[in-house]
Amino acid sequence: MASTRLTVLTQFVKGRYICQLQRLTLQYCSKGGSSRGLREYVNGEVVGFAKKNPQVVIYVRPRPYRHPRIVAEFLNGKSKVVSIKNLSQAEVRNKVEQLRDASGITRRKMKKWWHTDSPSIQGLWNPFDSLPYKN
Repeated sequence: MASTRLTVLTQFVKGRYICQLQRLTLQYCSKGGSSRGLREYVNGEVVGFAKKNPQVVIYVRPRPYRHPRIVAEFLNGKSKVVSIKNLSQAEVRNKVEQLRDASGITRRKMKKWWHTDSPSIQGLWNPFDSLPYKN
């Protein structure tokens, strides 16, 4: 009974992935040396990436006399700008794939591993606190 229920649940969950990346803007200089890797990527691989990922809109815009960058816009409204100055074609491909797989959520550092409404100045409770002291 339990295995049948698990099989049914996994069948429903299989197709529910929604890519969070909505739009990619590739900005490069047509003459600058720092844009060489992005130019090679645009000329060779961007069409294949667009065919494999039809849910992502890709814009290619010239940005004269400036370093290349990728602007990624996500479904939650956040955008992320990645500088790809002096990167090779393979490194640009890796950056684009990382942005495709990203969720767009900014990561926050946790200050504490626990939360309490009334913090104690004595510290955390330990079950060994009430044991008698041994020499």
